[in-house]
Amino acid sequence: MDQVTAALERHFGFSRFRPGQREVVDAILDGRAVVGVMPTGAGKSLCYQLPALLLDGVTVVVSPLIALMKDQVDSLRERGIAAAYVNSSLDVGEQRRILDDAANGRLKLLYVSPERFRFQGAWAAMQRIPISLFAIDEAHCISHWGHDFRPDYQNLGRVARELRVPRVAAFTATATQQVRFDIVRSLELSDPLVTVAGFMRDNLHLAVLPIRRMKEKPRYARQIIQKSGTPAVVYCATRKNCEEAAYQLQTAGIEAVVYHGGLDDDSRSEAQNAFASRDDLVIVATNAFGMGVDKPNVRSVIHWDVPGSIDAYYQEAGRAGRDGKPAWCTLLFTYADTRVQEFFIDNGGENLPPDARAARADGERQKLKAMVRYAYEEQCRHAAILRYFGDRVQSCDREAEDGHGASCDNCRPDAGLDGIVVSSPAAARDASRATLPRCEPRRLTEDEEIIVQKVLSAVARARGRLSVRRIARVLRGSRSKEVVRDPLVESKSYGILSSMSETDLVGLLDALGRDGCTAGRNPVLTERGKDAMWRKVQLELTAPPFSEKKRKKRGGAAPPVELSAEAEDVFRQLKQARFTAAKERGVAPFVIASNRVLEQLATLQPEASRDDWLQVRGVGEVNVDPLREVFLPVLQG
Repeated sequence: MDQVTAALERHFGFSRFRPGQREVVDAILDGRAVVGVMPTGAGKSLCYQLPALLLDGVTVVVSPLIALMKDQVDSLRERGIAAAYVNSSLDVGEQRRILDDAANGRLKLLYVSPERFRFQGAWAAMQRIPISLFAIDEAHCISHWGHDFRPDYQNLGRVARELRVPRVAAFTATATQQVRFDIVRSLELSDPLVTVAGFMRDNLHLAVLPIRRMKEKPRYARQIIQKSGTPAVVYCATRKNCEEAAYQLQTAGIEAVVYHGGLDDDSRSEAQNAFASRDDLVIVATNAFGMGVDKPNVRSVIHWDVPGSIDAYYQEAGRAGRDGKPAWCTLLFTYADTRVQEFFIDNGGENLPPDARAARADGERQKLKAMVRYAYEEQCRHAAILRYFGDRVQSCDREAEDGHGASCDNCRPDAGLDGIVVSSPAAARDASRATLPRCEPRRLTEDEEIIVQKVLSAVARARGRLSVRRIARVLRGSRSKEVVRDPLVESKSYGILSSMSETDLVGLLDALGRDGCTAGRNPVLTERGKDAMWRKVQLELTAPPFSEKKRKKRGGAAPPVELSAEAEDVFRQLKQARFTAAKERGVAPFVIASNRVLEQLATLQPEASRDDWLQVRGVGEVNVDPLREVFLPVLQG
């Protein structure tokens, strides 16, 4: 047995490393800078704790939360390892004593917060310490693109340089390629080992439960906790939701405590300590608690609200099952919850310059969209997460039995908790969409083409911001809160199809998606869709007839016109002229003239008089001259 493995067994009781750990440990011992991206529960803290014991000097660990420092230091001391932390929870005398111990070599690990390096006194104390390794935990906080950006983290590159530390290692549970690049740049690392490993947590069952009514959340949460057992963690997006969720669980007879930033220090410490010491408790918390959980036997993690990113979600979900036993991670999903995250995005980055704030908001929205795509994922959820983080993609073990092996609700619904079987959000979305029944592709009538133009115009104006159902409600002129707050209510699309049902409009939007006119769950126009909006192409949709409710008219409808082959050719030329004129004037083609008018014009002789034109249904004194200006050159050509 080599020295490193012997130390692993002696100090931590493990006979072998987890995937990715040995490579990182060896690189640190060789003096190479490291950026390690390893999920919660993959053992990233060991990657700097073990080298700390094999190197001469003190390993300084920068950690963002007092709760996390306390948990790790308590755990190290239980193993007989000399470790301590310095933060605002200690009085000045105690801080000075600990720093003296570090300077005199009586500690192997010293945990500090990034804010400590703001103070001159802290600089003087740190310069006395023989630092062998400068380790940075939760390193994603360095990046504007990280989900927990903290400005003090951006000073750590300068801190490491001025303290002349011989080794720097940065660790995080979640970091996309952009965040990894920012960590390397900000810490001024030269030729670092950048490793992404261990994101496959094969003891976790990942699931997303669709929520149609908010009262379903406490029912599902109660069932999950009762069937998975405790301890359990319920994450909420806001303090208010924490209080509400805890109340609902307590009312159901489940003992739950609350942890969020609105509580005083004593209340938070009491909740933290109770959860750490008891196995019959549920803690309901905001994500402020996430980085401080170090309890191995959490049996379930429930997300009451949708997180702002996959990064945040997987870091929090990864708190489950760190003992290697089966655990359940469940998102209670309704798209309406994204409004809370949109609020956070709109109000975040207040101290940044305008351009940087806008760039940050755009990046956060992209991450929120990725989170929503995960919620609607129809394939393996584990594979989706691995793909997001750039780890080697693996899927669930479909052959596993007795709850062992990676599983998700899409690949192995049988591995979920007994009695909690619901359709996935993707299936629920499709089932609730109430689409029009499909039929064979058919050519649309003139009235249907006009309706399609109006629908596609609304899609174009929405620019991918709205779901199919929301666009349908805009077209109907809905007065619901989520619709009236949208800028689209100021456009011509709002209420333009008020006489059609939401069911018919949603079904029509689905048919347009199948035809390739739109793309995406929040649809945007494709090139074909743009052509269809301008009636440059003749659509054939797989949808039964649809129409607006009939309104009384003073005159009868124009009779159908049978066109000869020659007249059909003229009709096509008239449509092209109409399209050109509409584009020049910035209006829809049907505003210029309807197909029925063009069909009648196609039968006129080139020498037809103005009075002959006035005999065409739909042509009168007001529009005859503008129509002759557009279409007479076609007839005479």
